[in-house]
This record gives sequence, C-alpha cells and structure tokens, in this order.
Amino acid sequence: MKNIILLLGLAFMQPNVGDHRVDVWKTMTIAPNESITINKVKAPATIEIENLSEENIALVSELKIPSEILGKSEFKYRLPKKSTLKLENRKAVPVSIYLHYYSSQPIIVNNKELR
Repeated sequence: MKNIILLLGLAFMQPNVGDHRVDVWKTMTIAPNESITINKVKAPATIEIENLSEENIALVSELKIPSEILGKSEFKYRLPKKSTLKLENRKAVPVSIYLHYYSSQPIIVNNKELR
C-alpha cells in the first residue's frame, strides 16, 4: 500500500519538473556612452526595466518597440525567442536601471549569464 501511495505521489509531481523559471531582479548602471546588450534569448522572456535616472535611455532592436525609455519611467515587453535588445546611454552622465526578467531560460547580458 505504501508503494502505491509513493508511486501516485511521484506521478502527480512529474508535470512540475519542466516548469522551472528563471526570475532575476538586478540594479545596473550604464556608464556614459556605453550600452547593455541582451543577447539572443533562448526562450521567450518578459523584461521589465525601470529607468531610475532623469535621463532617457535609447532602445535599439529589430523589434517594433519604443525608441527610448524616458527618465523615471518603466518599460515592459515580452521578448520573443532569438530576439535581442540593446540599452544605450547616449548622455554624458551614468544612468541606473532596475532590470527584472523571467523566463524558462537564463538570459545573456553583455556576454554574461544573469541568474
């Protein structure tokens, strides 16, 4: 009887194995005339970016998105698989952002995996 209960318990737990999510919050600073590049994502990812600075941040992508994030505002977008996004600071002062993303796969930012 104990074996049957154990098998049933394992059977009900099985569907959750593939539901692993990567959920990252990170505050980052972009130096003057520098950028942050989100490399091609391996799986769709929801990106939330809060511009903590007064300055605008340029967005560069092949996607149909706004061209910039205004100072003290937020940007939220679902990046499709294999898409990229570049955040450029074209100003003479550093800007800070609060990046939140979640996906089934980690993303690569400036050639480093964020976790």
